[in-house]
Formats: sequence, structure tokens, C-alpha cells
Amino acid sequence: MRTFGVLFCILVVAVVVPAFLGVPACMGIEPTQPVTKNGGKWRIAYYEGGAYVDYKDCMRSIIGGLMSLGWIDKAELPRLGGDVPKPYWNWLSKESKSRFLTFREKDAYSALWSDEQRATTRVEVLKKLQSGDIDLIIAMGTWAGQDLANNRHHVPTTVVSTSDPINAKIIRSAEDSGLDHVTARVDPDRYLRQVRMFHRLTHFKRLGVAYEDTPDGRIYAAMPAIEKVAVERGFELVTCNLDDSQADRDAAGRACLECMQALAANADAIYLTALLSIDEQLKPIAELLKNKKVPSFSMLGSKYVKEGILMSISTDEGYEAQGVYDAGKIARILNGAVPRTLEQVFPAPLDIAINMATAKTIGFTVPNGILRIAHQIHGAETQ
Repeated sequence: MRTFGVLFCILVVAVVVPAFLGVPACMGIEPTQPVTKNGGKWRIAYYEGGAYVDYKDCMRSIIGGLMSLGWIDKAELPRLGGDVPKPYWNWLSKESKSRFLTFREKDAYSALWSDEQRATTRVEVLKKLQSGDIDLIIAMGTWAGQDLANNRHHVPTTVVSTSDPINAKIIRSAEDSGLDHVTARVDPDRYLRQVRMFHRLTHFKRLGVAYEDTPDGRIYAAMPAIEKVAVERGFELVTCNLDDSQADRDAAGRACLECMQALAANADAIYLTALLSIDEQLKPIAELLKNKKVPSFSMLGSKYVKEGILMSISTDEGYEAQGVYDAGKIARILNGAVPRTLEQVFPAPLDIAINMATAKTIGFTVPNGILRIAHQIHGAETQ
């Protein structure tokens, strides 16, 4: 009788209480330890819109997370320079060792930031998923998430590195992906926090922002968040429209530098958004903004501060934490969790990275309070 009572209590805690709270009963309790697929290996696939620095960092951190959980044998990952399509997939398919996962060269796809290529690649990826050969796919970025968050397949899909998966219509809300086979990582207030902090520190009245004026471009640049803070705090937006996805990257680079020159002449500060051309022209952009003595903030993180942008969030440890989170979701799914039941909200830490050499050049006095809490300080040796 006592045994029955204990079992009944466990049932209440595991099922009734979560249901009462509106939480799926299995959320958060699935194991993450490595398991085989009936003695074999799970087949993992990958899809991205194109090469982008954030995708490279995210993929590296996910691999590190899978290593820490024991799904992949620990090894030293190569350092990849520049923006590399399908980052680390060549290493995964040819050099990684795992008793549990397999990464085949033909299971990774990139649309190469081409609308035409995207249409073709989407069909190829969906056909592969419909074949039943793939056990889980990593959808890297907004394009990939949009192409796979549908009922044209039912392969578990984890979506990472998206600026705003809700407005991109990848997931229904932060609490619910809307599809059983889909889960994403979301931080609804990430860019609100960034812009508010930048305004609080620099007190700008006119904020310069470059972005591609398309539905996807507005999402990549977090324009809804920027516009919301502009209304909330009463500053003006000075914008510049860029064709960031054009095939001629030299032309895109020239247009980007012209755009930055115009913004620097008309704005008190500049918020650098997620644009491929900004990443490609980072060093000349940083020099331009320093010469114009314009405070700058990158939405993407530490790499930009190291190259001369005034400030951003510190992402080095943030990527590691995200990798553990994403790897944990993959592990739970392969252990039987329904992707839709997994927690999607993962707030990015608002740890500050600041470049003291840039601050000195532009005449910006860094508050002592910021120096005390800054997670990364670059350029201090020049002070």
C-alpha cells in the first residue's frame, strides 16, 4: 500500500502538476547521456542560408557541447578563418569520432545567400528529410529555420542563430514552437537590452542603422526592437538601406562603406546590425567610425570590439553557454524528447565588451562602473 502511495505521488508531480502549470509533463527531465540508435548511429544533417561568422561560432560551440556530453569524442577543433560555408562539417564528416552520431558530407546544405539557390536547396533538403534517412537536422539561421519549420517533413529540427524567430514566423511564440518537430533558441528582449544600454551610456539623440529593407532584412537587423526603443527613449533613427545579399561582394562592400560614411556624418552613434557586408568590411568600418569620432555598438559581439568597434556584448563565454544549451536539446531529442516540449528561451548574458583604445580615440569617457563590470576590455595596453 505504501508503494502505491509513493507511485501515486510521483505520478502527480510528474504529470498533474506540470499540466496544471501549463507545462508539458516531460519538459526538462529527459536525459542527455549518449545513446545509440538501436546499436547504430544517429544521422545528423545541417542546413544554412549561407556562410556567416555567427554560424561558425555557433557550430563550434554546439560541437563543444556535444563533446562535453560525450556524444562526440573530445578533440581539438581547427580554427576557421573568415566566413566558411557549412562550418566544421568537413571536420565532422571526415575527422570526428563518435560511437553515437554520424555526419555525412552529403547531409550538409548551404543556400549560399542566393534566392535561386535557396529555392533549389530547400527542395533538396526537404526531399532528404522526407526519405526517412535523417534523425535530426540543425537549421542554422533565419532562412534555414523558415524553410524547415513546416509540415512538409517531421524530422526533429533545432533552429539556432536567428535574430528573431518569432517575427520571422519560424515559431509561434517563445513558449511554443507551434510544431511538434521544431524547437528554436529565442531571447525576445536581447536587442531591446542592447539598444537601451547603448543609449544609457552614450546619450545619443540620432542613432544610425544600416539594414536591408526587406522583411528578412528587418528581422536580421532587429529593427522592431530598435524602433521600439527609439519611441520609448525619444531618439531619432537615421537609416541606410543596403542590398546585402547581392552576389557582387565588392559592390556590396563599397555600398556598405558609403552607407557608413553617410551615417557617421548624420548620426551621433551607430548600431551595427547583422549584415554580411559589415562583417566583410569590419576593419575599414571601425577605422572610419574612429576617425569620425562616432560611438559604435555591434549587435553581434566580441569579435567586432576586438577589431575596433567601441562596445558590444561579450560573446566568447556566451557562445560556450549557448553551445551547451543547444547540445543538451539535441541530446534530449535523441533520448526521446518531443522538440516542441523543450524550453526555447535562453537569455544571452548582457556582459559588456569595450575597446579602450577606441574610446580614447573618439574621446568617449568610459564610466568607472562600466569598467568594473566589463567582461572583456580590449585596447587597454594603449592607454
